[in-house]
Amino acid sequence: MQDKLQKAICNNNELYESILSSQDIKSHKTDSIWYSLENTPPFYSNLVTVSKEWKPDDVFRNIDFNYEKENWEEWSIKDSFAVLDLTEFGFTKLFDAQWMYLEANDFIATENSGNLHYKIVDNEETLSAWRLVWDIDEQIGKQIFSPKLLNNSKVFIVAGYKEQQIVSGCFVNKTGNVLGVSNFFAPDREIYYWSDIIRFIRESIKCLDIVGYERNELVDKLHFLGFESIGNLTVWHKKAGKS
Repeated sequence: MQDKLQKAICNNNELYESILSSQDIKSHKTDSIWYSLENTPPFYSNLVTVSKEWKPDDVFRNIDFNYEKENWEEWSIKDSFAVLDLTEFGFTKLFDAQWMYLEANDFIATENSGNLHYKIVDNEETLSAWRLVWDIDEQIGKQIFSPKLLNNSKVFIVAGYKEQQIVSGCFVNKTGNVLGVSNFFAPDREIYYWSDIIRFIRESIKCLDIVGYERNELVDKLHFLGFESIGNLTVWHKKAGKS
């Protein structure tokens, strides 16, 4: 279980590195954390723990100093083990979630289908359309999903089409022998959209173990597809004007 958790955390860290490097934002690693001292894109934490033993340190204080000095709107920390309490530092809990792991041979497809067809996004025009379905705020999409990602051989942007219209999709990144699935969206909460997109990933990218995390309300549904919960995480959030 611990090996699976470390694979999931590592994959998530490399997802962050792919997104930030495509926006020309530097990131760093130590034995206990992944972090960036720069203002990160929306929904991307400045610090992610890699060890249960980490406590707020000089890196933490340097990020907080930059947040104050440069008037960032917010910054956040992903506690990969859900062991921290950062309220004394002015943070509030943004959400709890669970790390998920799907062994390649354990996938159980649903009988129902969303009746969509899927493609890998391979050009800027399609990426722009994908971003607008992922989030109607065009600027947020541009701050996260740069066209530079289309040239990264370790990431794949999946689009699900109903006729000619994108209605579903996700972001996939490869690390070692696992694929990470994130930024999933679909017309509704039916689990068969997840089933269909996983089937497409296995057939079109590679049939590997799949990792990621999801908020607690979705976890039970993912268990029906063969996912197992392998650990808890918490995202802590500090926003200007609130403490």
